[in-house]
Amino acid sequence: VPVSSLNNEERQLQALFPVTDRLSLLADAVQAAFDSYRELMFLRAPLKASFTLTLSLALLLAVLAAFWAAFYTARRMVRPLRELADGTQAVAAGQFNKQLAGAGAGSDELGFLVESFNQMIRNLAQAHEAAQRSQALVESQRAYLETVLARLSSGVLIIDQGGRLQTCNAAASQILEVTLQDYLGADSQWLAVANPMLQEFVTAISPHLAETGDWRQELDWFGAAGRRILMCRGSSLPDAVGLHGGHVIVFDDITHVVKVEREAAWSEVARRLAHEIKNPLTPIQLAAERIRHKYLKQLDEEQGKVLERGTHTIIQQVQAMKEMVDAFSEYARTPRLQLGPLELNEFVTEVLYLYRDYPAGVEIKLDLTEEPLRINGDKVRLRQLLHNLVKNAIEAIRDGHGSTLWIGTRLEHVAGSDRVELSVRDDGPGFPENVLASAFEPYVTTKVKGTGLGLAIVKKIVEEHGGWIQLETPADGGARIAIRLPIFQDGADPPAPSAVSAVPLHADKEAAG
Repeated sequence: VPVSSLNNEERQLQALFPVTDRLSLLADAVQAAFDSYRELMFLRAPLKASFTLTLSLALLLAVLAAFWAAFYTARRMVRPLRELADGTQAVAAGQFNKQLAGAGAGSDELGFLVESFNQMIRNLAQAHEAAQRSQALVESQRAYLETVLARLSSGVLIIDQGGRLQTCNAAASQILEVTLQDYLGADSQWLAVANPMLQEFVTAISPHLAETGDWRQELDWFGAAGRRILMCRGSSLPDAVGLHGGHVIVFDDITHVVKVEREAAWSEVARRLAHEIKNPLTPIQLAAERIRHKYLKQLDEEQGKVLERGTHTIIQQVQAMKEMVDAFSEYARTPRLQLGPLELNEFVTEVLYLYRDYPAGVEIKLDLTEEPLRINGDKVRLRQLLHNLVKNAIEAIRDGHGSTLWIGTRLEHVAGSDRVELSVRDDGPGFPENVLASAFEPYVTTKVKGTGLGLAIVKKIVEEHGGWIQLETPADGGARIAIRLPIFQDGADPPAPSAVSAVPLHADKEAAG
């Protein structure tokens, strides 16, 4: 209890009373509670912040756990749909072996969808395998057809209803001398415009493209090598083929066949003419000579001149007919060759020795190889060949006011084999363009006189020796005949005859031979 003193000092009066233990304990408990309360009051702000942070973290973790549980549940629920989407993309990419897992499969709608998708994939896989087998079969058939077409010597064209070129083979390009593969899908009329060389061919076949059924036509066509004879056959295609009324055209170059048939026919005609004409010629000549001898002295001068001119004309024409008949016989006969090894350079020199002083005004130049050139030949027939060529060249030089005849030989290496070339060239007027394609046919000549059998006989002799002959017109004028013969091989027979051609040359080096 506070007490005031006389000097105003405050003093404390303490009285001590004894208390029980129970009260003492309660007092201590109250004091402890009060101390604890004061301590809590002191730590109230830090504790509040700590509890707020702890509860916030707990709430955040709870929210995150809720989100994770929601996403996890959603993923499990949409996994079949995601697999279905992946499967659809795989099918779109061409993977038909994709099967959805059994997740989500069941009796509900989603399971039915998954099972239906798997069944669809299996069906698509089977259809794809069948399509691949069919495509492989189609490709195999196409390759087989292309192989067959490539091996055909006949040209083959397939044109659809719109007149567009769909298919062609190598033989067609070779015969028409145009790379037709570059024009696949092009209209045939445009093809004629783009390549004028095909104008005549397209014009000839165009009327048949509007027809149905089969057709056949022989066509004269002029290519880079001259006149060619084409046998064209065509047929309309049924709609089942897929071309809706298209046409297939097959054509062959029968120029060589026609030439062979024509030569055979001419040989038969020549043989018969020689037989039928030669027999009465001698009696006619003798009768004319007898008439002149018997009646010439009995007639006056004027009538004698008439008789002399008449009998002389008869005898002269009979002699000309005899020469023609001899040429017929020579062309028609097929002698048995006496083949043997022959050195060509020596043989040419030997034959041309006869022309050393003939003809006047014509210079003969030789360009022979230094190495020997051996061939398998018949001297008699080859001598006749060379005489015919030299004689024709000399006559051409005189007609064209030329002066030089070149004769040369050389060895060629072509495709792994050797062959000999014999060339005869003159600086005469050369061959007209319209004669080049038929120069080797019988009775084709540019001379006023002559039977036209010279080059035909030369060609026949060349073919008998397994060679081929080529007529050329050099760019600087004149004419050049090149004969190519196989090189001599011990124990080997001459190869089969090759083609005969007549082409213009535009390279001076080649023209010079």
